[in-house]
Amino acid sequence: MGKTFIIAGLGNPGEDYRETPHNLGFLVLEKLAETLGSKPFKMKIDGSLTTEIEIGQNLAILVKPQTFMNNSGREIIKILGKLKLGGKKSYPTLWVVNDDLDLPFGKIRIAKNRGSAGHKGVQSIIDHLKTKNFIRFRLGIQKPELAGKKIATEKFVLKKFSKNDEALLETTIERTVKAITTALEQNLEKAMTEFNN
Repeated sequence: MGKTFIIAGLGNPGEDYRETPHNLGFLVLEKLAETLGSKPFKMKIDGSLTTEIEIGQNLAILVKPQTFMNNSGREIIKILGKLKLGGKKSYPTLWVVNDDLDLPFGKIRIAKNRGSAGHKGVQSIIDHLKTKNFIRFRLGIQKPELAGKKIATEKFVLKKFSKNDEALLETTIERTVKAITTALEQNLEKAMTEFNN
């Protein structure tokens, strides 16, 4: 038998937030579930919508916390505790998918043991786990026209994607799904080599 992974996509619940940069984590998990033919997401674990996929010898539990972004860590630590996954200093089978304003829109970076860089959802997870030693799939949302400008971060990440964003958004989601699948089927290092562009 292989390993059990928790793949947590970060976002905010509700249709008002659905097509926004801050909900990229949710959008990726929904596409991953659709691609691999999992059952619909259900509130199986309090405070989170979850579903499961078996891939190779591994089991992946997909998690969409429903507590709003800034409290993501509260639900994730509950799930890790219930499933007895990870330790006090390292969570190698916790993979978090989140938007990242430090990366250009369309870029993917798979990272280990990295700080939040101001992302409140990621910081919530770090605060609850008391470590940053878990895996992150960082998805860029920075736009060229915003480079070097001071922007209201909260306003930007909650503004819906435009029509002009649709093609690159779809490509980014599909590539992230492939990156996660590669990491599950083969290993994380293979996915990092192939998809950290």
